[in-house]
Amino acid sequence: MLTFLIVLTVIIAFAVLIGRGTAGSTGIVDRDAQRMNAELTAIAGYTRPDHR
Repeated sequence: MLTFLIVLTVIIAFAVLIGRGTAGSTGIVDRDAQRMNAELTAIAGYTRPDHR
């Protein structure tokens, strides 16, 4: 049982390390994140009384 848990932990750690470097592309712009950021900025701007 202990061996199984150790092996499982190693496999998960390896997958996390590999996935961290290959998940997505660095040259791609995240349009959804930009749109959400713009919407949240607009909402925050309209609710702030000192917004100019």
